[in-house]
Amino acid sequence: MNSGSLFFGSPIWTFNWNPPYQEPLRRLARTGCKGFELTAWSVDMLSYYTPRTVHELKEIAEGEGLVLTNFFFNLPFSHAANATVSTVDLDGYRRGMDVAAAIGTPIVTSMTPYPFQSEIKPILQRPISQEWGAAVEPQWNWTGEYDVVVEGFAQACEIAAAAGLKVAIEPHPYRWVSSGQAMLRLIERTGAANLGLNFDPSHLFPAGDMPHYVVLALGSRIFNTHFSDNEGHTNAHWRPGRGKIDWKAIFSALLAIGYSGPITLELEDAPGASHWTHFREATPEFDDEMRRGMAYLRAAAAELEITIS
Repeated sequence: MNSGSLFFGSPIWTFNWNPPYQEPLRRLARTGCKGFELTAWSVDMLSYYTPRTVHELKEIAEGEGLVLTNFFFNLPFSHAANATVSTVDLDGYRRGMDVAAAIGTPIVTSMTPYPFQSEIKPILQRPISQEWGAAVEPQWNWTGEYDVVVEGFAQACEIAAAAGLKVAIEPHPYRWVSSGQAMLRLIERTGAANLGLNFDPSHLFPAGDMPHYVVLALGSRIFNTHFSDNEGHTNAHWRPGRGKIDWKAIFSALLAIGYSGPITLELEDAPGASHWTHFREATPEFDDEMRRGMAYLRAAAAELEITIS
């Protein structure tokens, strides 16, 4: 890969889970990142991105030499009590795409839902749980539920395409897309040319995939990356080099498919990170974790003569 074809980035939420994001964006830049991701965790949170706020964020990014690589916004699903299938909120998704277009992102990332919006314990709790399961209701129509997911994402991709956007699915344990093969199935069923994968080995690995196999299987449908490490039993988001993921194999696979773009460190469980369990701003220790993670990945890539800027 040519020097400059890969560059480091980070999501904003590991620096501060919830808005405002202006100061966290400046801090992100000081760690050495060149790319950044923004988010709206819900339809209601879209209201944060007023024209004034969007202008401020763009001004900061330009001044810091940053490029917006991705906007995280889930396609909203809901499930009524005793209903046989879930429903999708396409109007809410359109609002999200309006914001995504306004802030200038090329990609919008979404997770697929849990079946029937069921409550499933986070996989991080699995090592300390004596029994591990999930509820099933007799009225649930499993074939119909997947059809709702397929049709929902087919329409979401049409809405995004009209705004010139790609849609990247982030695989996640226990959701409809938790693996590379599930992603291929969704691409095939929707037929959407702008649908691909947000490659996140920290989610694929504990769900049973070899992450570099997924890169090779998805090829040009790898749209974006989220890099963190874990031991394969949970989807912990540690600094690369602290777990069992084979990073050299991943870089070799990315080289083989000709991937260029962001190498985004999503270190949600690294020391000091901001997190959904507490919402506080990241501590100074986290900035060091980011720099050490980038140094480790840069060295792993350099063994294959790959340069990350």
